[in-house]
Amino acid sequence: MQLFFNYSIDCETPANTDYTGPERRPFFRGPETWELAERSVRGFVERMEALGVRDGTTLFVYPDVARHQRSLYCEMAAAGIEIALHLNGLRYSKLRGDQAQWLGEMSREAQRHAIGVAKQDLEETLGQPCDGYRACYGSANGDTFALCEELGFTWTSNAGRRYRPEFGANWSGSWPYAHHASARSNLICGSLRLFEIPVTVGLQVYFDESIRQPLDLRVETPPEHLGEQRQKLAQVIEENLVEMARRDVPVRAIIGLSHNVNDFADTATYQSQNLDWVVRYTRELAAASGYSVEPAKFTTMTDYGLQVGSY
Repeated sequence: MQLFFNYSIDCETPANTDYTGPERRPFFRGPETWELAERSVRGFVERMEALGVRDGTTLFVYPDVARHQRSLYCEMAAAGIEIALHLNGLRYSKLRGDQAQWLGEMSREAQRHAIGVAKQDLEETLGQPCDGYRACYGSANGDTFALCEELGFTWTSNAGRRYRPEFGANWSGSWPYAHHASARSNLICGSLRLFEIPVTVGLQVYFDESIRQPLDLRVETPPEHLGEQRQKLAQVIEENLVEMARRDVPVRAIIGLSHNVNDFADTATYQSQNLDWVVRYTRELAAASGYSVEPAKFTTMTDYGLQVGSY
């Protein structure tokens, strides 16, 4: 049985820009500088290649980041690295005044405008089509998937099962595995051509049990949340392998994510080592369950879903 593997990083702005100020809610913990952001991206791609999973490397990029570091992302695109849109309505320079909101709190028309402008912005900066989308902080609503299909996206990948109303993010009880999205709800499978491939999160393993926030596979999670031997990373992967088999999921995948804040190039860092552990656990647990691991882009998984007639 085939198991796809992808690990991505969300490429966000440093905090000290003129559109991430206090008037836009000072909650942001992005890269400290543009230089560190670039080092993180380059180190991540190099590390994924060294681990033998380069084909499963994706960069989700804010349009402002792509414009500011255009040469970097054009270089990555030319090298075959998958690049998709990442968007936060409170941090995008082209949304000013009352337009700057959490995407999940926007009206349908406001959200169509925001995502549409951002998609065009990223495409013009990189000189290539943008097929994929991820909402920053999972901020989305029941209109989001229909709008993404309308705007020309073919796939999305969001932080499923998260319930954070303060961010306009409600994924409570959402279907946790790859599926065609619904035009009416972000919580269920549907009949859109758009293919949603959610981030892998714990089913019974939580980052914060008090708010029932599932643990995901991000490398910056503090050690106290992972266990001495990082066993909770393994638990998240293992319980999802078991559940995908129980549900006979057509497109099975382990999807990790992180951010452009970590020094992946330094293999001695806790974050770089966590990435190694995620790859190692995925391979070991997959082999034990009879899977062959295939590092893959989201476009590859989407095409496969169409080929096998996935729900």
